[in-house]
Amino acid sequence: MKVAFFTHPFAPIVGGIESSVATFAEDLRALGHEVLIVTSTRGTSSASEPGLLRTSPLADRDRLSPASDRDRLFPALDAFGPDLIHVHQPFLLGRRAQDYATSRGLPLVFTHHTLYHREEDRSHLGEFAVLESAARELAIAFSARCDAVVAPTGSIAGLLRDQGVSGAIAVVPTGIDTARFALGDGARFRKRHGIPAGAFVVGHLGRLVPAKRIAFLIESIVAFLAGAPGAVALICGEGEMAAPLAEAFAIAGLSDRLHLLGRLDEGEIADAYAAMDVFAFASLTDTQGLVLAEAMAAGVPVLALRATGPQDLVVDGLSGRLLEPSATPAEFARALAAFRDGPDRLRFAAEARRRSLDYDRRTCAEALLAVYDEASATSRDRTPDPRDRDLAALHERVEREWLRFADWSPALRALLPTRGFPIFDFPD
Repeated sequence: MKVAFFTHPFAPIVGGIESSVATFAEDLRALGHEVLIVTSTRGTSSASEPGLLRTSPLADRDRLSPASDRDRLFPALDAFGPDLIHVHQPFLLGRRAQDYATSRGLPLVFTHHTLYHREEDRSHLGEFAVLESAARELAIAFSARCDAVVAPTGSIAGLLRDQGVSGAIAVVPTGIDTARFALGDGARFRKRHGIPAGAFVVGHLGRLVPAKRIAFLIESIVAFLAGAPGAVALICGEGEMAAPLAEAFAIAGLSDRLHLLGRLDEGEIADAYAAMDVFAFASLTDTQGLVLAEAMAAGVPVLALRATGPQDLVVDGLSGRLLEPSATPAEFARALAAFRDGPDRLRFAAEARRRSLDYDRRTCAEALLAVYDEASATSRDRTPDPRDRDLAALHERVEREWLRFADWSPALRALLPTRGFPIFDFPD
């Protein structure tokens, strides 16, 4: 089978969507299929990138539906000859993908990587509110014109139904390399980074941004360390919350017990997980939370809040602990202390490793292929539909709202790819 993926965020951007797209592409290829990734993200070199087509989401900021897209993009797709189109965002390039699938009579699959405009997001998305509201309406309408809709977890599938997505929703998580994470060397990592061999390590790996509730995590870990002599924090990642994190530890007199390592080399990640005794996670808005599955595959139990992502991966009392979303930092700190002092860490670790096998890469890739087979077998007539006029209006609404961000601050524009939107990269 030949599959064309359409995604805005991709390498060199690093995040959950990019990781999911890259992982599925690699695994489908390993199973003997061909994948072409169409992305609007500009690469770091001009060298040829096999299996990758970089294009602009629009021809320019003043033309929302340029005919030149067909002249440039469609011939490249025809040369590849896809059997199926898989869209990872409904807007901009998603519109081009739908146009192509309709014109060529191809099955169309859509993965909801992002649940747009939900209450938990509004406190930190600010000016995104209008754009996200438009994106949610578009995503629901777009889903109705697809042959298959995919959600990364069961809880996200349920929320999509609540938002109005009708029809069957297939649950297909992004897979992880369970064997790789099971072989991490924690002792080697601790020695390399000066972490005492016998210390209890509270760990976290991911983007250090407000959306991940890093401020909550900081307050919780600081409170725990204040009452846990000899315990340390291992935080791996980059983002705007890195400086406030370091400052909070300094104010508390705990700088010598913070190991803030920034973004790790790929070869160190499995060792980093293995160096942890518990993985702490405070986000309420992840659709899956790949880092949770990775930590579990390394045999690290998880302490998280009951929300989309954690509640699908972590079984409270078996592979870790889930606190209610209303939990305070003090309650989170007490739960960390229970991990340190309780007798269940080894049992939690074994169960975490066992449950992570449900997210093995090959298993997830085969599940996605089953979705493709079903979509291909039941593909609807892709001739134009009267509903497409309403869908086109929604596309244009989202595109206009997106274009407004061209004039906002770089910091605000930087949030776009974290929500699946393209950065501004118009051709000269």
